[in-house]
Amino acid sequence: MNRKARKCGLAAAVSVTAVLGTVIPSGPAAGAQSALRIYRGTATVVVDSYDYCGGPLSGEHRFIGTSRYKMAARFVTGPRKSAAGRVERNPFYWEFYVGNIGAVGSFQLGSAHIVTASARDLGGNARDPRLLLGYWVTSRSGTSWSGKLVDSHRAEGATFNHFYGEKTIVPCRDLGTSPFLYAVNAGATVSGRVSSGSAAFTISGSTYGDNYRFRITFSG
Repeated sequence: MNRKARKCGLAAAVSVTAVLGTVIPSGPAAGAQSALRIYRGTATVVVDSYDYCGGPLSGEHRFIGTSRYKMAARFVTGPRKSAAGRVERNPFYWEFYVGNIGAVGSFQLGSAHIVTASARDLGGNARDPRLLLGYWVTSRSGTSWSGKLVDSHRAEGATFNHFYGEKTIVPCRDLGTSPFLYAVNAGATVSGRVSSGSAAFTISGSTYGDNYRFRITFSG
């Protein structure tokens, strides 16, 4: 995918040292999807690119252009993630991958993640070292499925939802670009359907710094 993104962003994934997460106390997972399933298909992607080089003195947010492309994609579902007596707030755990992860134009998205962190909380109290971080909150009614990314966990250095874009080597200078990892902002949405045999949905959102706005349509 050819385009330029000239605003510096930051989405490094590092270890977590704070207790947090969009999670609820664990309990019976009535209706939860219990078997691992993999849906393979194609994702149609539309990405709008922006930089901060507009205006007479530069520095203004401006639209660069739109890229449209298709990539192989896979959607993985399974039992809800749980740790330390808590369970994620989704009808099932899920991950979604578009393209070859790490290549420009690819996406990695997921509902929750378990990390190993300090065995003590910020108050010095002992706790389970396995920490559940919730990213998305979704719901399902029949086969209809929808929800929102409620926390990127970027502030804690624990992003999991990513877009692999490009970053200019020198901001606002036409000196080339390099691949760069961007965190997807909280507020991204998903809407569609998921059944035992197929999945079809649309995910829309933006990246940290508003370098990219995207729409992904998947069928598998």
